[in-house]
Amino acid sequence: MEWYETQERAAFAGTAAKYAAWAGENLPVEKFPERARPDQFHWEIAGEAARAGLLTAPLPERLGGVGLDGLGRAIVLERIARGRAGAAAIVLLHWAGLSALALLENDPGVASWLARFQQESGGERPWLCGVAVPESVVDGGAGFPSSLEESGERAILTGDWLCPLHPALAERVVVALPAREGEARVWWLSGKELAPFCQEAYPGTGLLEMPIARLHLHDYEAPRELILARGDRAHEISDRIWQGLYAGLAAVTAGNAAAAAVTAWEYAQVRLQTGRPIFEHQDLRRALEHLSAAAEAAWAMAVSAAAMPDSDQALDRARRAYAFSGSAGEEVCLDAIQCLGGYGYMEDYGLERRLRDQKTIQCLLGSYLSDWIGERSYY
Repeated sequence: MEWYETQERAAFAGTAAKYAAWAGENLPVEKFPERARPDQFHWEIAGEAARAGLLTAPLPERLGGVGLDGLGRAIVLERIARGRAGAAAIVLLHWAGLSALALLENDPGVASWLARFQQESGGERPWLCGVAVPESVVDGGAGFPSSLEESGERAILTGDWLCPLHPALAERVVVALPAREGEARVWWLSGKELAPFCQEAYPGTGLLEMPIARLHLHDYEAPRELILARGDRAHEISDRIWQGLYAGLAAVTAGNAAAAAVTAWEYAQVRLQTGRPIFEHQDLRRALEHLSAAAEAAWAMAVSAAAMPDSDQALDRARRAYAFSGSAGEEVCLDAIQCLGGYGYMEDYGLERRLRDQKTIQCLLGSYLSDWIGERSYY
């Protein structure tokens, strides 16, 4: 084991590796430019993860999980991403919403839902959680929707929101409003009720297993009782969500890059040129060593962010890890493609998918996502 792998983490890493092998062997290879649509979602991704105990892993034992910590989650996500980055992203986004609800377990409605979640987690279509944040947060704005009015028993929300996992797939969506002091809110809304307000999702490069959406609300009315937290508590939960997303995606990109590096090394040892494996050619060997170092650096940065205790610096560390791992992972995928020559751009070895997934992960929490969203609604 590595120095950071306890027996519990190593056990879950083994489970994640088996799940990754299943995903790599059984999930269909989507042909670009097929669209990732919620009505074409491969529910076996969630079902197999539930049977492996991965969907409940972050919950504390009293809520039916094992209390997998941040570093343990990063290890699991990295292992899954080696098989299929899209499956790892789905698990991560579910964890982000579920972990936020676990922080609010004292709310009677949340406690009741978490109890029912245990019962539903073993079915063909287990319950999934999702998250939604104002697009202005992603774009570097103030993070507050265009309007939020509370009057009587209802609240009215207006604005555009980013939903990395389409609400049609989520039983509950945690809506986080990091805003000006005293105005932050954390809601939980029904995914089915939000789905009709989603614009068509089209990830123009990768993660075709995971439908992505923009949520467009115009004077959307929701009961005020669905607000789970306000003010400082809402800020805290929102920061935890973002920290988990950044650190988790850094781990996903590291796993995706590691798999690309392995593919390049394996190919270089069997491909012959001038009567010897291309691995023995000095320039190619140098390129392989470089991409392996970049993949290891990406993982080291992800581990650093995941292991950092919750603090004011943790979110910044996770954000930097996400940025660095994304760039390093892209470099690994590009170099791996070059090592395979023309074969790298074809679908035979999967490197073209690795690069597409990598680019999508890099942009998943960035403003570029808005360029991929279609204008038509599914409904």
